[in-house]
Amino acid sequence: MAMRTCRECGFPYWLSKLISWNENGTITMKANPRYRVVIIEADFPTDLFSRIEESMGHSISHLVFEAQRNAAIDTIGSQLARFPYSLGRLGPNRRLVVRAFCHLSSWLGQAYARPLSYRPGHGGEAVLRNPYNRELMAAIVVGAFESLERRPFGYRWKDVEGERIIEVYATESRPELSERMALEYPPLLPGRFFVPRCPSCGVPHEMSHLRWNEDEGTITDSRRGTRVVFLDGFVPGIVFRELARELGEDIYPLIVEAEKEYTHRRMRELGMIGDLEGVLPRRERESIYENTLATLPPRGQGNPVQYEYGYEGLTVTVENPYNEHLLAGQMAALFEAAEGREAEIEWHSPGPSSVVFSAKARESLPA
Repeated sequence: MAMRTCRECGFPYWLSKLISWNENGTITMKANPRYRVVIIEADFPTDLFSRIEESMGHSISHLVFEAQRNAAIDTIGSQLARFPYSLGRLGPNRRLVVRAFCHLSSWLGQAYARPLSYRPGHGGEAVLRNPYNRELMAAIVVGAFESLERRPFGYRWKDVEGERIIEVYATESRPELSERMALEYPPLLPGRFFVPRCPSCGVPHEMSHLRWNEDEGTITDSRRGTRVVFLDGFVPGIVFRELARELGEDIYPLIVEAEKEYTHRRMRELGMIGDLEGVLPRRERESIYENTLATLPPRGQGNPVQYEYGYEGLTVTVENPYNEHLLAGQMAALFEAAEGREAEIEWHSPGPSSVVFSAKARESLPA
């Protein structure tokens, strides 16, 4: 099944029927409006989790895998629970669903996948190329099978004639840790953020910069030549929660710093900031603040309902933030780009699904 695209903007047709861009700064599954999707740089999860492991001297792959597995089970299960998709769990229809899983991975930019074999109730094999993260992709595949078959599965990798093969097989149970990694659905606030949209498919114009390569399983932001990926918006928070439980809250500064660096890079690649240092004219600073904050809702990362800046610093209120620590890194980078000074970032939550970020210049230590 070749990728069918919108005649106006080129967005994958079937993907536009599965997800919705909302006025409250979120992207959600139409089958499950509580379930969030975000768009991020494809290499960011690998880089972030590697930084944490190197700094803390502790492997976190088991936490990441189980969080992603549960997220895949939930999102695919919500789709298969609805008629007529529920027919996919019956008899030979399951083979069609497995093929649909493979196409979906390309539409989302997660990997190229091609099924080689499938025995309902037992497992199967598939070629997997260009995964945005190998183990997270394995967790998505395993979770997809568990959602379809409604039983536990395991996996292993094989190399066959130069191809990386993932083999999925039925097991008796899942690790006890998996029960701790359950998804939590915070309430979503309504919003009125206007997003210009394609008149044909209703997808934001911002997505017209994305280029799909279905044969490679990748999506590229053509403005900056960077690979991006559509992922669930819950895994980071689940992993951070469990990491803090196991390793302590020292992980949070690492998370904020990593996101700050990625945001600086994104802003430079998009031409929002240059290499000049020092305080910019007020009009340029306003442009940086407004243009950068306006990128949050199209990426499903939250709704910036208010911002103020002045001599004391920058204050931004974001409703429906997908992760407060990652957004803190973005707000710190935003302040540094506009003000030319290193940021000190704090935040608090005045109510459910609302976070106020405050950035100010970090005080220099005395010589």
